Amino acid sequence: MVFTMNQPHLDALVIGAGFGGIYQLYSLLKLELNVKCIEKAEGVGGVWLCNDYPGATTDTESYLYRYSWDKTDLQSYPWPNNYLSRDEVVGYLNHVVDKHCLRQHICFSTEMVAADWSEATGKWHVKTDQGEVITATYLFTALGIQTRQNIPEIPGMDNFRGPVMHTASWDNNVDVVGKRVGVIGCGSSGVQISNAIAPSIAELHCFIRHPPFSVPLRFRPVSSAERSDINARYHDIHAAQLQSKIALGFEEPDTETMSVTEEERQQTFESLWRDGNAFRFLYGGFGDLTRNAEANEEACKFMRAKIRSIVHDPVKADILTPKELFVRRPLCDQGWYEKFNQDNVFAVDVRKTPITAIEENGIRTSDGKIHELDIIVLATGFQSSGGSYKTVRDGIKGRGGISLNDYWAEEIRTFLGIFIHSFPNLFMIDGPQGPFIISPLAIETEVDFVSEMLCYLRETHRMGAVVECTRSEESNWVDLCERSADTETLVNTVSSWLTGTNVAGAKPSTIFFYSGLKQYRRHLQEVKDARYRVLV
Repeated sequence: MVFTMNQPHLDALVIGAGFGGIYQLYSLLKLELNVKCIEKAEGVGGVWLCNDYPGATTDTESYLYRYSWDKTDLQSYPWPNNYLSRDEVVGYLNHVVDKHCLRQHICFSTEMVAADWSEATGKWHVKTDQGEVITATYLFTALGIQTRQNIPEIPGMDNFRGPVMHTASWDNNVDVVGKRVGVIGCGSSGVQISNAIAPSIAELHCFIRHPPFSVPLRFRPVSSAERSDINARYHDIHAAQLQSKIALGFEEPDTETMSVTEEERQQTFESLWRDGNAFRFLYGGFGDLTRNAEANEEACKFMRAKIRSIVHDPVKADILTPKELFVRRPLCDQGWYEKFNQDNVFAVDVRKTPITAIEENGIRTSDGKIHELDIIVLATGFQSSGGSYKTVRDGIKGRGGISLNDYWAEEIRTFLGIFIHSFPNLFMIDGPQGPFIISPLAIETEVDFVSEMLCYLRETHRMGAVVECTRSEESNWVDLCERSADTETLVNTVSSWLTGTNVAGAKPSTIFFYSGLKQYRRHLQEVKDARYRVLV
């Protein structure tokens, strides 16, 4: 499908057809607006479509990693296990698109390469890589913050004789069986792919700079009785989510870690480890692990002991044991540490012996050793510091031609993670500085807020009004996000994608609002109660 000049103007244009773009498109069509969606990939799925690497799995449980607004699907759509594979997520999103007749409104293989706000027309002019210019009153960017690949600058990468693949550009025509594979990076994708391919390859070399704390996922089938119980409780589950912090379906106690005895702490940690899931480990036992360094260190001591008890080789165990606090993005695994007990799985400490070059036969480290490989995997994540927005080819330009790159040069600035001053009628869905919670529910919360705002403008006969946050409200929100990071977390104590500093040369920014869903919804309600005066 391609756009033609038979449609010279749209009420709204949605960029991206992942979780966010799909629900935004659905909601705008419900408002009977003239709306289209463009997607640079060949199908729906967003980052999940790209992440087609072996072992890609959700770490949010299946019954929650879906839309809550389709009540029929909640009851009937199949999910056989407690977590979803990548293919199951993509299959589910395709089902939603087809069930609600959304595909006819999506133009695939079409990328936004420029977006310019016109003061003269009060419209957005969006240029695509197909050479067309689309004008729209409202521009909805569902680009996400985990879509633009982060490719490390390593000398000699082009010299390698075998495939070099980023996990978000996995080539399924490449057969890894019986091969020597090097994996650079040990975040979520690095842990998942290493765990998945280790049993079938000749050698696995994991190049580790910041060893992670990873908690068992406890992947298992879901019985029909368990599914029936969840179906019967969905209303209560969703209501509880709205009153919670991260909305992952478990209780979030406020018990302080050091308020109980050492024995009670160990019993709680052991129970959390046995139940599985790193988010549950952080939020489901004590209320201060994410914000109190002393409490966090208690959890770290427990997990360091677990790593050393699982990994038999003391040299490997030392490389795999984090020395920092548990403040990076929580990871889950299906036996990652155990894989290092295989004689053909190696842990390479690139803090002690950094990678100096990629050569024809493999990766050379600073000790002079060449790690001979057939395949190199870049599990190096994404440019999370606004990379999805900053790397639009010819930029996004707002009032007076100001580019978003320049506006965000010093730090990311938004209001509610949705609006940007000087970029009128631009609404980000699941963009930076939104709530640090389960993604589908964050998306629904933001989309519903913007849709209700548009309904209000229609009802008050102001659909022509320009929507733009004030500079002061934006500054207040940035300050609030920064305070939430300082008081609710310890993320600023390390360098990671949670602060946008996983990209070479990037300046630190607060990427999320960390005070939780309940507090985020309270801020939205305040804007709504004030009849959106800070926006229109």
